[in-house]
Amino acid sequence: MALILIGIDDTDNETSPGTGRLARRLSAECEKRGMEQLGVTRHQFLLDPAIPYTSHNSGACIAVAGDDGIEAATFAFDFVSQRASEGSDPGVCIARADAVQRPIIEFADAATNKVLKTEDAFSLAGAASIPLRGLGGSCQGVIGALASVGLRAQGDAGRFIDLPGLRELPRCVDAKTYDKSGITIEYKITVRQPTPDDIYDTLGWVRPRLISGKAVLIVEWSEQRNAWVPVDRKKRRPLE
Repeated sequence: MALILIGIDDTDNETSPGTGRLARRLSAECEKRGMEQLGVTRHQFLLDPAIPYTSHNSGACIAVAGDDGIEAATFAFDFVSQRASEGSDPGVCIARADAVQRPIIEFADAATNKVLKTEDAFSLAGAASIPLRGLGGSCQGVIGALASVGLRAQGDAGRFIDLPGLRELPRCVDAKTYDKSGITIEYKITVRQPTPDDIYDTLGWVRPRLISGKAVLIVEWSEQRNAWVPVDRKKRRPLE
């Protein structure tokens, strides 16, 4: 099966749901069409007044596996175009993971710390024969769409905002539950070592990091909870 990456960006406006939500809907639609969901990742880019982002300047990448190559995923162009918010500048990129070569990964890395141009995104995508489309407005979203694909392919910069079963996890789980969800646990060890009977408190919000191409949840021991808890917490919510 081919690994397909679909990058989207700049699909929202100041009052609409964000690009991440649309990415999750797109991932679900891919599954309905026979593709295997491999998770949605959020990718953070440079925050700079020169960049006309809506709120956080982040893009999203949907990873799926399928037998029909990128052709099966090209519906994403119309899917996003029909659902992008009024006034947005959406961009969509669809690529086989093995087609994402070093120049695109370097472009993606640069998007985290430099102001980039849409023409450079189109040029790189064209040279690699990777479909990249602007779907309205200024088409500024093509930068984040291509960069999201590049960072997901690179495998070490991003956060999972969706995995099968991720948002349905109960408040307290065991290590096997995370393993079944495709999440690797990494321990921030202090004086306590993990044991097979340990409890893991999700705190109601689990967003693993993308590390070495895997979903990795870094946890630390909480004496207050008598459980392992995620190091990355929503707005660093207190444990009390």
